[in-house]
Parts: sequence; C-alpha cells; structure tokens
Amino acid sequence: MQIDLEADAIPSLSLPPPIMPHRVYGHNYLDKNHLVTVTVGLPIPSSSKGGGKGVKLYSRLSESVFTQSAYLPSLNRLKMVITAGPSVNAVPYTVSLPQKNVQDTFIFQTADLSVLSLEFSIYPNFGTKTIGRAVAHPSIFQFPGDRPITLSILDHRLHCIGEVTFSVTVTSPFQGVTLEVGGAVETYWKSLTLPQSGVLNPNPRLTLPWRHSPKSPDSIHTSPSIQSTTGSPIHTVTLSSLSGHYVHAVVQVTRDLHPVLYCNMLLPETPFDLRVADVTLSQFEALANRLDHEEQLIRRVNSGQELHKVLPCLMISLSRFMQLLPAHLGLTLEVALFPISRASNQYTNYRLDPNASVNAILRTIRQTSSSLGGAFARRRIAFTSFSPQVCAALNWKQPNYPVFFSSRCGQIDEDPIVGSTPNPALRDVGDDYYASSVAAGVEFAKMNNLLGIFFDSELLLQVPSLIQGIRDAGLLVGIHGGQATSGIPVCSTEGAQVDAYIRDGTVTYMDNSAGEQI
Repeated sequence: MQIDLEADAIPSLSLPPPIMPHRVYGHNYLDKNHLVTVTVGLPIPSSSKGGGKGVKLYSRLSESVFTQSAYLPSLNRLKMVITAGPSVNAVPYTVSLPQKNVQDTFIFQTADLSVLSLEFSIYPNFGTKTIGRAVAHPSIFQFPGDRPITLSILDHRLHCIGEVTFSVTVTSPFQGVTLEVGGAVETYWKSLTLPQSGVLNPNPRLTLPWRHSPKSPDSIHTSPSIQSTTGSPIHTVTLSSLSGHYVHAVVQVTRDLHPVLYCNMLLPETPFDLRVADVTLSQFEALANRLDHEEQLIRRVNSGQELHKVLPCLMISLSRFMQLLPAHLGLTLEVALFPISRASNQYTNYRLDPNASVNAILRTIRQTSSSLGGAFARRRIAFTSFSPQVCAALNWKQPNYPVFFSSRCGQIDEDPIVGSTPNPALRDVGDDYYASSVAAGVEFAKMNNLLGIFFDSELLLQVPSLIQGIRDAGLLVGIHGGQATSGIPVCSTEGAQVDAYIRDGTVTYMDNSAGEQI
C-alpha cells in the first residue's frame, strides 16, 4: 500500500505551454558617467598611402638626438597596453604590434573628464619591462573633436622611439531621461527568438567577418539581456515593437541649437555657401517664409500618405512639424550632423558639438511631446544616422527610442536614399572606418547596442546570406536605395526577408511575427 501511494505522488512530466519570448524594453544608457571612445589608427585614405598604422616605432634613430638602439626588440615581439587613469575602473586594452586591424577601439566610462589621462605603454610580449610610454593629458578630453592626435613614445632616457596616433570621442549623459514602461514616453522593446521551423544554417562553412570581434566591449557597455548567438548553427529572429509605416524626415541643427527639417546640405537661394549650422533659427525661418517652404506645404497635403511629396522642399522646425503631424503617424528621424573632423574639410563656417546637437534634438522631442500630451506624447519615434558618432550619441543618451545605423558601406557614387535629398554629400561621413564596409557597420552596431542597420539593398543582394548573417548578430536589417525604392520585392535566394525598407519618404517596418513580406 505504501508503494502505491509513493507512485501516485510522482508529478506529471508533461511540458507546460510555450511562453512568450523574453522582451527587453529600451536599452542601456548613460546616467552620470561619460562614455569615452579611443580609436587607435589613422583614417582609411591615410592608411592606404602606406605607414598608416596607429603605432609607429622607429627602427633607426637619426640625427644627434637619436642613436641606434641595440636593446629595442623587433616589432613583432611587442605589444601596446592602453591604461586609463586610476579614477577609471576599466580593464587595460592590449594591442599586438604590428596592428592586425585597421583601427583598434578602447571604450570605457568615467565620471570626471578633468582628471582623466591615458597611458600608451610598449612592452615585450613576454615580460613586464617598459620599453616606452606616451601619456595623454586630461586637456585632450575636454575638447574632443574626433581628430587624429599624435603623441611621441619616449623611452626611459626620454628619447623618442616612436609615435602613436589616435582619436577621442566623448559622449556625455543627457539630463532628463525617463525610462518608464507604460508611462508618458513610448519605449520600444526587442527580443530574440528562434524561427518556428528551426531551419539549420544552409551554409555552415560561412564565416561572418564580424564574429568574435576584439573591438566589441564587454557586458558593462552592452545590454546583458540580449546576447548574440552567432556561434549557433540555428538562425535567430530579432523581434521588436516597431511595425507599420513611419514618416522619414531629415533633421539638422541650426547655429543656436534648434533642430529643423531640411534635407539638403546647402541652403537654397543664397549667394553664399551656407549650411543649416551657419544660420540661426530666425534666419532659417525667414528664408523658408520667403521661399514659401514653411508649414503651408503640410497644410496643402490631403493625407499622410502624400506627405513624402513635400518633405524634400520643407523647411520647418522640428517642434512645429511634430505639432502638425497627426499623432497616429510614426516618425523616423534621420539626424544629419557633420562631425568636427568632417566639417574641417569643407564649408568651414561654423562647427557644432555633436553632444550639444543631439541634446537639443532630444530636448525638443521631450518638451514638445510633454506640452502636447495625450497621444502626441506617446508618438512612435525612431532614429537613424549615417554618422557613427551621432548614432552612438543618440543611443547612449536615452533608452526609450531605437537607433539604426545607416551606411553606404564604402559606396560613394550616388545618394543611397534616392529622391530624399538632391545632394548626396549630406550623407558623406568622410573616411570613417565604420562606414567603410558591411562588417565594420555590423561591428559598430553591436558595439553600441543599436537595434539595427540600414544598408544598400543592391549590396546585400550581391551576397544574400549576409541578410540572415546580420540577423544572427541580433540586429534588424533595413535597406535603402536600389530595389527599396522600386516595387520589386527584396528576397534572397535563401528566403531571407529584410526587416525594414525606405521608400517614397516612408520607412516601413515589417512584422516578422506575422510573417509579413514586402
């Protein structure tokens, strides 16, 4: 009798019903610390001319100051260790010499830039004896401009034995961030799941160039809830709350830090080469009024579907545009800001700080949404930019809105988004490494925990397996240009569908959970 009672106590082994995929709302953002990105290496055009590596050691020391050193080891037996100051809790970053990568990136957070310093120390691969060292003073981090900085490497006799070239970008926190699920601000969510069919990788020998990248930071800088499953032979699907049609608008910032809608590089009908960053908001609005490019264009549109016809000519402040746009229409803002290094090459009139410019955009959205209230306060908003520095700032300053990185992947012949702007130079980010290829773009998106990317459709169709490969990295795949602007559906030979596309001034986000296709 006792045995029967014990048998009846055995619990059922039936599996519970399937649960919903784990959703992560928002992403990590800066609260009080500053995000410092140190990139060792020269821009791509400079490195292609020879001798463009970020670390150069002199094999023979010349003139009266330098003498031949018999104690300097050969280059292939050295390493450089980058160490932040004692106030920073970051693991030292090691670079093998000579550099195997075009650029090496060291990312860390610090609470105070005024006491921050960097040490670039040269060591043998085996041993702790310091061969040479270069020190970056805290003043370098007070006015970062993404420009190359070259420091001399000195040995223990204070003789120059080499040099290191690097650039620094600093992303500062944005005050007034609110992350509240179901609150006043609409917060997106994302999740990773497996396809229902569980199809295995049709090409297991394919090696994606962005896997196991040494440039990716640790879990301190990325979201711990969404981890990449690139090593798995089973494809993954990234789901998000983004779906439906969003209005695509190009945003720039005036000299007095007011975001406006304008999709060209130079202002029209002026005898001088002036950009939006060279004029104030009042001057911009006066020019728009004279050309009849203000809100009257929006009032003449009968429906939201026809809004794309007037967007290329529209000149209006972002605040006013959000007030006129119906609340049910989502908004994808392409932020077109020139980094300081890019602005120094062309149209050098006035240079805006990317941190201050992004702060102005976020502040305008927050204040306008709060003042309107109701459905306007919970408008669906997403960001995208062709500038890696701007994308990083947009993502790290706030947790509520998703950010996509757009890239030409080294193609500079034509405007990637046909019909949206008459001047492709607006989306020219110069010689930025992360805009040079698909692998570099995916690397950057993973490094900064972005939701996805927008690449050229024709480029992805040349190698269709890249579409699913990018998805396996935990990113949404969007396309622009080429077939994205035509009525031809975009589908690879392996059946991989894109997650978003830009067409006729509208960004369409697909609903993968429902199996929607273009």
